[in-house]
Amino acid sequence: MPEPEFNQLRQTVFAAARQDYLSGIQRIDEILQQQSKLQLTLEQQIRLLYSKAEYTYRRSETNAAITILALAKERSLASTDPSILYSYHNILASIFANLGVYQPALQHYRQALEKARFLPDSYYARQTENNLALILTKQRQFAEARRYFEHFYQHGIQTNDPSIQGVALNNLGEVALDEGNIKLARDLHQQALALRQQHQLQHHYSWSFLNLAKVAKAEQQWPTVIELARNSLQLREGKLDLDLLEPGLLLAEALAKTGQLAQAQQQLTQSLAIASQRQHAEWLLRGWQMQAELYRQQQPELALQAMQQALTAQQKLAEQRYALSIAQSAAELGLVSREAELQQSQRQHELAQLAATAQQQKLWLGIAAAVLILCMTLFFVLKIRRQNRALQQSLDHLQSTRRQLVEAEKMAALTSLVSGMAHQLNTPLGIILTAVSGCHEHIKRLQQKFDAKTLSATDLQQGLQENHDMLQLAERSTIRAAELVQRFKQISAQFEQAEPEPITLQQHLPDLMHSLLQSFNPVRPVKLLLDGPELTWIGYPAQLNKVLTALTENALYHGLPDIEQPQISLSWQLQQAETPTGPEAQQLLLQFADNGHGIPPELAAKVFDPFFSTKLGQGSLGLGLNIVFNTLQNLHGHIKLAPTTAAQPGCTFVLTLPLDIRHSRKPKSAAALVG
Repeated sequence: MPEPEFNQLRQTVFAAARQDYLSGIQRIDEILQQQSKLQLTLEQQIRLLYSKAEYTYRRSETNAAITILALAKERSLASTDPSILYSYHNILASIFANLGVYQPALQHYRQALEKARFLPDSYYARQTENNLALILTKQRQFAEARRYFEHFYQHGIQTNDPSIQGVALNNLGEVALDEGNIKLARDLHQQALALRQQHQLQHHYSWSFLNLAKVAKAEQQWPTVIELARNSLQLREGKLDLDLLEPGLLLAEALAKTGQLAQAQQQLTQSLAIASQRQHAEWLLRGWQMQAELYRQQQPELALQAMQQALTAQQKLAEQRYALSIAQSAAELGLVSREAELQQSQRQHELAQLAATAQQQKLWLGIAAAVLILCMTLFFVLKIRRQNRALQQSLDHLQSTRRQLVEAEKMAALTSLVSGMAHQLNTPLGIILTAVSGCHEHIKRLQQKFDAKTLSATDLQQGLQENHDMLQLAERSTIRAAELVQRFKQISAQFEQAEPEPITLQQHLPDLMHSLLQSFNPVRPVKLLLDGPELTWIGYPAQLNKVLTALTENALYHGLPDIEQPQISLSWQLQQAETPTGPEAQQLLLQFADNGHGIPPELAAKVFDPFFSTKLGQGSLGLGLNIVFNTLQNLHGHIKLAPTTAAQPGCTFVLTLPLDIRHSRKPKSAAALVG
């Protein structure tokens, strides 16, 4: 399709997206379904995918947007247009920047700037420099940021574009304000507003009012902040609700500073509702922090709840950033694999062409002169040897690449384990820090009243009660953190026994299971079915107890909470091992089953992964089955999840162990058992 016709087609996409992002996405899908009929080029298809990714992200579907971007980049590998990756890096950088992950955003904006030099319009390079400078400002690299903003301003002067000049002046004003030069910041923002009013750029007025309100906030001129923030809000009414958050929160803060607490609370409630509806964790965090401050002044008893909401928003923001990094890393890993496959395919094609060319040359030279047969044969022998050496070098390179990928997968697994532990410990430690800070604040307030001789018995009693509540919260969080650390230590599955000992299963297992059911579920009865012959297993009873304890806890907590007649069955028997003779000819087979809801087939492959749980964040760490897996590995045993059938519903785990652990090798080290 010619470019003018394609641009007209894209205008229909833009028109649909201005009404609703979902409509824009649906319009893109309709066009891509007719790509053969419309004769779209590869580059045109990729541009449509970039627009779809951008609209998908604006709908708060970040992972889906990353997937679409990865698909677009994969298709771009077959394109000869060097500028086609500009939009990929630009959109991906904006996603990272909006979530506050500035280092990857900075890297992608720099890559986009490199691609922009292939574009015919210099505006894209200057716009990318402007976006790059915004990230540099967040990282307080003001000198480099100012240089890029000045380039953007000069571009606006050269092209006689007042819109670009206004944006550049605003950005320079933000740099000046961050550096503490309030007078220069005010002058730059007033210049930007005057320029926009002169050229009637009304859709940009709100930004000038908002930035001037920030300057007034720095000067603590709260009435001026209220007026300017309200002007910005009025200009943004009827547009994207996310654009209402920053001036709304600024207005709420200014109203609170001037004592208009009721209006401040009303405005803050509206902003929190928008942030919650749009699931924007960063604005939720700021809003709840402000709410905690308001409650501290009006209703101190609710301040702690607001602080907990702020901690929840902070945790959600960290989870979003982590999920984004993981999704983008996974997409990049898939693209690396795809590039390796393409390079390998191209290399094989080149080798095939070389072989065909060599064969043709050999035929023609053989026909041309029989006298030269011996010389040509020697020539081709030498050439084939060179090709063999090249092939061997290529094979060595491929093997080296494979080893690097394996090491990368190991590092990814270790990173996932460490990140999971850090994520679980972050919440109790954050609550402890908040509680201790609150205690310091209460003590400081009591000390001030004591020094001023205004401390009453009511103030003292209230302060002591608040400190007592804070310390109880810190104590519970400390206990929770200690329990998490103790739980993490069980992943290593280390042995405590020096030597294995014989265990009579028909006596040991019933006592153990009845004790576990009484301990975990003393009120609600659970039917226990035991079946197995008289067997003696020589091994480590503490490790077997750990395995059955984790399986019982998993069944009671995940599978049987709402089952009317819960049931757990445990059976044991001998079975023939893979080794036909010798001391390991027979092994112990244990089957642990319940009649609960079972595990969906799509999750079966993840149940033994560390920190995987369907109730993560509801008191479950996702470590129980991973501890079982590691413990059995250390005992040279195995565990697998049997498929759920109509005859055998619920969840069934099949465990195999050597009948005599003494004939197995020494236990593995804990370092090798990370799941």
